[in-house]
Amino acid sequence: MKFAKEIENASYDLPSDWRPYLIHYKLLKKAIRLVVAELRTRGLLDIEKGGGQLKFSYEFDGDVKNPQPCIKITVDEAAARLIPDLIPTPSTTSILKIKLVKDSEFFHLLLQGLTHASVLQSTEQKRLSGTVDALETQLAKAASPKKQKEMYIWRDIFKLYMDASVFETNKKVDYSMQSFEKSKQQLQWFTKELERLNLASKLGSKNSKEALKRFLQMNSELADFKRFHSLNYTAMTKILKKHDKQSGLTARTEFPTFAKDNVAIVENVLLALYSTITSKLISIVPQIDNHNCPICFGIAWRPIRLECGHVFCVRCLIKAHRRKLFDCPVCRRKHAVGNADATNLDKSLQNFFMMYFPREIQEKRRENEKEQAMQDMEAITGRAWTMYSTRDSPCTIM
Repeated sequence: MKFAKEIENASYDLPSDWRPYLIHYKLLKKAIRLVVAELRTRGLLDIEKGGGQLKFSYEFDGDVKNPQPCIKITVDEAAARLIPDLIPTPSTTSILKIKLVKDSEFFHLLLQGLTHASVLQSTEQKRLSGTVDALETQLAKAASPKKQKEMYIWRDIFKLYMDASVFETNKKVDYSMQSFEKSKQQLQWFTKELERLNLASKLGSKNSKEALKRFLQMNSELADFKRFHSLNYTAMTKILKKHDKQSGLTARTEFPTFAKDNVAIVENVLLALYSTITSKLISIVPQIDNHNCPICFGIAWRPIRLECGHVFCVRCLIKAHRRKLFDCPVCRRKHAVGNADATNLDKSLQNFFMMYFPREIQEKRRENEKEQAMQDMEAITGRAWTMYSTRDSPCTIM
């Protein structure tokens, strides 16, 4: 299937009011014929066959509102004879700048399409940003620490969402259709996992159920937004490739640099929307992985912040002291552990843990109590003990 038909079919999956903002691929294809016709008429298609010493470069003058592509040629007398509308100078070589009228019309049409698309992206950015803000307020209530059960369900939902990696969060957006298809597949996987794990049905409040519905709808709209840009980006890439193949020019190299401001706007919009979801929504319910002790990998309960800034649970630092390991286990800063005392307790972080991780703290306390009991028994009996109880330990008779 030809791309013109592919983009037409794919556009039907987009909201109907978005379709007029797609690049007009068919019109651009027709414009290329006029570009080639102009080059042929002026003898510029076959200029390399004329012999003599010839150097030429393809450049853009003007600006995005008025693009002026031209060919800059350094010619000798033999090559100049192939250009009917130019008169060679008396010198043996001449530098000529030839403005390409039909090529200018082609790029004016392409830039007009990109500018037109930027109008839609500006409108959609405001709308989606407003959706994120409203959802942030709704989720702050639905997943409040005061509603502990709901908060833990939302933590599982957001962890699943991050595992899905629906959208890019790095510094550069991939506009290819393959990237869109991957985002679509990951969003479908996320939705199916929600159903498989019954996370949606576990949400108790009406507010939470509505928030999840809006969250899924917002991601679906953002996927459509990415598809729109993927179609435009692919259309631009293919039409520039076709332009260069038929004209012999180098627009694929020169045009993106010339139009970088327009391209940057699109990229910045998508990255801003992706990062906003993470910063405003996902962060509402903190994940335990971001607050684990780097030694025992459990929650850093009774968090001790060393002078180097690294945080550990008090239990692990007590063990480090007993073993005379006084340097920071992460950055190896000298005596960072040895210098720590009760004043290094991060009380604000401790209060934060108590608010958002009550279950993990309770589990960590049980583990600490078991470990302390084991150490007490070792001190009393002089024998080595394990963390297993008698019931849990394997049978030694058989």
